[in-house]
Amino acid sequence: MKNFFITALGLFWGFQCAEAAEEKVIRISTDNTDLVLQVAENGRLYQTYLGEKLLHESDLKKLDWQIHPASDASVSSRGWEVCSGSGNEDFFEPALGVTHADGNASTWLYYVSSSTKAVEGGTQTDIHLRDDKYPVNVTLHYVAYEKEDVIKTWSEISHQEKKPVQLFRYASTMLYFNRPAYYLTEFSGDWAKEVQMSTQKLEFGKKVVDTKLGSRAAMHAQPFFMVGLDTPAAENQGEVLMGTLGWTGNFSFTFEVDNVGNLRVIPAINPYASVYELQKGEVFTTPEFI
Repeated sequence: MKNFFITALGLFWGFQCAEAAEEKVIRISTDNTDLVLQVAENGRLYQTYLGEKLLHESDLKKLDWQIHPASDASVSSRGWEVCSGSGNEDFFEPALGVTHADGNASTWLYYVSSSTKAVEGGTQTDIHLRDDKYPVNVTLHYVAYEKEDVIKTWSEISHQEKKPVQLFRYASTMLYFNRPAYYLTEFSGDWAKEVQMSTQKLEFGKKVVDTKLGSRAAMHAQPFFMVGLDTPAAENQGEVLMGTLGWTGNFSFTFEVDNVGNLRVIPAINPYASVYELQKGEVFTTPEFI
């Protein structure tokens, strides 16, 4: 009877956890913008919304983590995973790449917990994720500055594997959009003409703005950009994502439009020749994306 009670209690607790995971919604808000994340039934964290602030709390219940990943039914249900690891079912650029101590390069992150706290000028949200097979932990940090309409984000990576692991990709964040068109404005140049503005429409595939010049990182490319949603960025109208990376070294901004027209934006330290050996218990902190 005692064993049965423990088993039943375990099943009940598991059911409650699954139910809680299904209903877990994390809302990161400024006065004008909402970033909404959801823990799905599979325990993983997905972006369900990024845009103009929602008017009603009930609107959150209408957001679904599942997206339409292909033009037919041959592809299983997918979502916009907030910190997509290499080696999972996603077809496109990941945010995190880890070669584990045993040589495996697959990472699947699951939601553990989250918390919020007041900080100077805003609200900080911390989200803890963990691999289900390896003792690898990722903490996602977001600070929303409500009045300024700015969200700052960065990540922390750590592990408890017996030997060091290799980090070969470590993005500060990953953001997704689903719009009819995207227009990237970037700034490039050379001596005496350093900040030349140019705009191009993003089509299927990747556009990468990066530098590998180290201490001369901003010599030809600048670590900030604008993405016009639906129309090119304009001074007085339209929706625009503006971003910069708090990093003076080699940087990389990846803009990838997938097979069904979704855009993912991945700001990061440039991974070129930058594999990092992470020791057990050490915390690797990415630059802030603002």
